[in-house]
Amino acid sequence: MPLEPYEEVSHPSFEEEAAKEFSFTQLGPGTAELRGPCPRCRTVIRVPVVTSTYKSFRLWRRSRAQQLPPPGEVHEEIVICTCEEDHPGRPADRIGCGAFWRLEITSA
Repeated sequence: MPLEPYEEVSHPSFEEEAAKEFSFTQLGPGTAELRGPCPRCRTVIRVPVVTSTYKSFRLWRRSRAQQLPPPGEVHEEIVICTCEEDHPGRPADRIGCGAFWRLEITSA
């Protein structure tokens, strides 16, 4: 199966898919990891998150109606595909397929 060509792109569906498919693992005080498939190229990636300590988590996305976020602390993380696949057209100094999206992580 041919790989997607490198393209720096974001799409609302990336946020929706990542919110459903990514897991959040607390690694230590103030350190966690997001893990899941890139919504564009589908390669599983790991993304470190350094912030305050969370008791639990919930991935949350804002709907078109601009709902208010749930109660609790909110941390916005910009996620960039960090896969090591050889996407055609990728600049030599870059990694990933070029996809990026936003996830909001909230404490419960």
